[in-house]
Amino acid sequence: MEKILTFLLLLLLSLHTYADGQWNQKATFQGVARHRSSAFTVGGKAYVGMGHYNSGEHVIFKDFWEYDPASDSWTQKADFGGSLRYQCTAFSIDNYGYVGLGRNADGNYEQDFWKYDPSSNMWYPISDFPGAPRRGAVAFVIDKKGYVGCGQTVADTTDLYVKDFYKYEPNSNSWVKMADFIGIGRTNPVGFSYNGKGYVGTGHTWSAALKDFYEYNPTSNYWVQKADVGDTLRQDATGFCVLDKGYIGTGNNVEGTINYKDFWMYDFETNTWTQVNDFGGVARRFMVSFVIENTAYCWGGTNGTNLKDLWSFNAYLSVNEGKTKTQEIIIYPNPASDQITFNVGDLTNVSIDIYNAVGQKISAFNSIDYQFVFNLGDLPIGVYFFVISKNYNPIKTGKIIFQ
Repeated sequence: MEKILTFLLLLLLSLHTYADGQWNQKATFQGVARHRSSAFTVGGKAYVGMGHYNSGEHVIFKDFWEYDPASDSWTQKADFGGSLRYQCTAFSIDNYGYVGLGRNADGNYEQDFWKYDPSSNMWYPISDFPGAPRRGAVAFVIDKKGYVGCGQTVADTTDLYVKDFYKYEPNSNSWVKMADFIGIGRTNPVGFSYNGKGYVGTGHTWSAALKDFYEYNPTSNYWVQKADVGDTLRQDATGFCVLDKGYIGTGNNVEGTINYKDFWMYDFETNTWTQVNDFGGVARRFMVSFVIENTAYCWGGTNGTNLKDLWSFNAYLSVNEGKTKTQEIIIYPNPASDQITFNVGDLTNVSIDIYNAVGQKISAFNSIDYQFVFNLGDLPIGVYFFVISKNYNPIKTGKIIFQ
């Protein structure tokens, strides 16, 4: 009886989470609200900090906080090892986080970089960034190497918005100059990596917001332009890659008069953008994102008022449940005790991905003909989610229940 009651409670909680939709609010940040902050993830936890607020007075931070999604809680950690600053650049490789560049309390731009070790809660200086000091640079990681570039340099230079790129190699603690970004120089673009390539798009340049988007191939050291991000010019946006798709959203217009809350999904295979559900909180700019175990999180930012709310993003709900193209798809029995059948009718070249309640992919099946049977096996009873795709495009999502 106790096991049954426990299962029913877990089931109700899972259904409640599903009903809340694609965006769900999490525990509020315990520090001071701010924007232009930095974030990275190590070992299933996120590390968020620095930034500033400038409402009435200008306050700059160097504190760092750990977010644990398992307990949905925040814990303050050691302050950043460098100076007070905001609009820094961050990434993580293996068991370490890396943070550097940015603008300090004196208004000067920095070029130092620091490594954070969560196991010792210590910051250590690494080799300085070899390019010009800057703020608003972008970063992504490929094959355990960090790529950093673009950004805004000191105002008295001719190249205020730059596009040079450098690769950081942790094993040798060294930087190597790579091919320049081929788009116009910019600050605050969005960057992420997928399948061995880096992606950079949107941002701010001379009196203009941007929506262009580019792919970097480290093997050939070559950039190529891809499809524009949606239909809106935007700067100060945020983005991430999760469940084999890229996402970019929020930000504001170049005049700073309109803040956005729309989000767009990028399909790497078809080079297309599709608008998905709007961000769950209020429209804003300078929000930071991080990904833990296939779940994305978005935090902070400003819309004129500094913010400190945290939201999780369930990518497997990015297509409304029950939406199909033209053919009928039947899933039965659901709930089930040991196996569930997916009947896809006359659809061909269909794939089915199964995720657990925290967004981890547990099964993937390609080229399904007519029907597929998913067995519970050694998996625990509970709620799971599926994504059915054809030619890499999701056509139906939903939940399945084993009891």
